[in-house]
Amino acid sequence: MIAEKKQDVVIVGAGMAGLAASIEASAAGAKVALLDKLGGQGAGGVPPEGIGNETSRAGGGGLARTSLGATVEDLLGRHVAKGWGRIDPALIRVYLENLIEDSKWLRESVGLPYAGGRAKGKGAGVVSFLHGVAVQRGIEVFLGAKVLRLLTDEVGRVTGVRAKAGDRAIDFKAGAVVLATGSFEGNQEMVLKYAGPVMTYGTIVTGCPTNTGDGHRMASEIGAQLINLSVCHARPTDTVSGQDPTRPMENIYPMGIFINRDCQRFVDEGTVDSDTIGNAIAYQPGSESAMIFDEKARARHPEEYEKYPSKEKAIHKAATIEELAVKIKMSPEKLKKFIVEFNAAVKDGKALGLPLPKTEQAYRIDTPPFYALHPLISGLDHPLGGLKINTRAQVLDRESNPIPGLYAAGSLVNWAFGRPHTVAGVTSYTGTYHAGESGGLPVALVFGRIAGRGAAQEALRTRG
Repeated sequence: MIAEKKQDVVIVGAGMAGLAASIEASAAGAKVALLDKLGGQGAGGVPPEGIGNETSRAGGGGLARTSLGATVEDLLGRHVAKGWGRIDPALIRVYLENLIEDSKWLRESVGLPYAGGRAKGKGAGVVSFLHGVAVQRGIEVFLGAKVLRLLTDEVGRVTGVRAKAGDRAIDFKAGAVVLATGSFEGNQEMVLKYAGPVMTYGTIVTGCPTNTGDGHRMASEIGAQLINLSVCHARPTDTVSGQDPTRPMENIYPMGIFINRDCQRFVDEGTVDSDTIGNAIAYQPGSESAMIFDEKARARHPEEYEKYPSKEKAIHKAATIEELAVKIKMSPEKLKKFIVEFNAAVKDGKALGLPLPKTEQAYRIDTPPFYALHPLISGLDHPLGGLKINTRAQVLDRESNPIPGLYAAGSLVNWAFGRPHTVAGVTSYTGTYHAGESGGLPVALVFGRIAGRGAAQEALRTRG
């Protein structure tokens, strides 16, 4: 016999999106249950490190925003320009229009603590704090409860979920469900099927291995529309420290160049973000690259260099370009020839006329010693493809109609797009992940709140 529990709203997934949705739904007067397959069984308890999907691994800096830094129209334009015609402008507009107010809500109404311009404890701290807020506000939190499927009535309205807790099956009956189950980077079969062999075998998983596409599967089973499943959020990854070097060396890397093993540049370093670089690396020969810079760049930002983790092993240093090439297993002749050509093209902070231009922060690499961070590979944080939602965070079916009672938020939802493309015979990548003040945690916050409000309103309306 299957046990039953009755709620107004059931939320699946205890990351930023799920926690924001649960707090918002509860504030709207709904009786809320929050389920996550990780952690101990039963209600309450403290989530272990790692629960919260991508949230627990994120930096938390984007949640401290007090301004957009540009107009909504300008930021939306960046998304459209980089989106290959595959983004939903209405969705991005809603995100941009709500971001500052939602960040303020997180700081002032919820009381999330900050330190040094970032959420205290970064992503893991956000999960722990918001989990405490949820429990304090009377939300029933069930950890170790794996949701197996969505429950629907005879006309297709979502009426709850069936979950497995220990050796018990429980039907959580509800007026609405919010899916916030994360992406599918931990499911190699899905990554291979949807993102392809390059993103499967040309990367390492730096995201959450327990994100296995549960929400994608369950929603698809009842007719939900899945879009842009090939798109991924990736980052350049140092194989020694596991670090994304663009973060600790944020001023050094634009002064340098990224090259593949054939001594070819594949991104415009001064204008791209870590996601673009990370994706592009996966498509290079051998799915690896090197970041090269000289003493001029190091001397301008010595603190970044000195604080870089494991730099003695990760960063190669040489008196000549030819010696550097030997250390990173590249052709000395090819690398020297390329550097000479690159230096000759640098003028007024640009390097135009090359097969691949460098349009900002172009500096000659001519001051020894020379440095190479090598090898850099692509780290797969999580696929970005997922459920299609509208601006109310309602999940749409394959005819683009809202599925009654079903909402979604977080990295389960598709809001960004990008793809590889060829520039001067070299594969590069352009995407929208970081375009226009966007990022995983802020997007999860905004659409989590929208989903929580919408689910509560629908559940209370149908209950009455």
